[in-house]
Amino acid sequence: MSSLLEALLGGGSPTVEKVKRDTDLDAKKAEQAYGAAIGTLLRGLEAKSQTKEGADTIWDMLRKQVEQGNVPPEAPAENKHVEVKDMDPNQVNDILSVIFGKDAPKVEGGFGKVITLDSEATKKILGKVLPAVLGGIFGAAEKEPEDSRQALPKILGGARTEMEQKQPQTRGIFDAILDRDGDGDVDLNDLSGLVGVLAGKQ
Repeated sequence: MSSLLEALLGGGSPTVEKVKRDTDLDAKKAEQAYGAAIGTLLRGLEAKSQTKEGADTIWDMLRKQVEQGNVPPEAPAENKHVEVKDMDPNQVNDILSVIFGKDAPKVEGGFGKVITLDSEATKKILGKVLPAVLGGIFGAAEKEPEDSRQALPKILGGARTEMEQKQPQTRGIFDAILDRDGDGDVDLNDLSGLVGVLAGKQ
């Protein structure tokens, strides 16, 4: 398993515990929301990284977040999770715009619709998950022997592919979130167990 997925989706992620605050302490829904956010962000970042300009934009964004103290400058130790602080709503908006461009509000709305959360809770959850994702990506890229920004497509593609291989049924959920015209009619139970299963734990 890639270190990125271990850092993000291994069992006992502190971010999942933080997400519970925004799901009325519903542990199952918190894991569903966390897994959906991870998958959606990885797919968006992977798509953005496919061009040199896009990869450069992502890397510049990561460096900026590190400099501002929102993302840790070093990769987490083996079997450890990314420790980060929550982002405020304005930062969330800015980063989603970098990843999804003009479609950012629709993607955010699709996420909230699929997970059945209001816009305020959705924004708070993304503010907790985004730093973990960006910190994991930055740490993985810094470990690569090649230039970090050039490694982004491989890192992101590998993590997204592995996640969907482990839990193929989740593809429909991510498609529904990114398909802004979709009705959001998906089986959220497909997200149950995503956290931990990807670390080889049930």
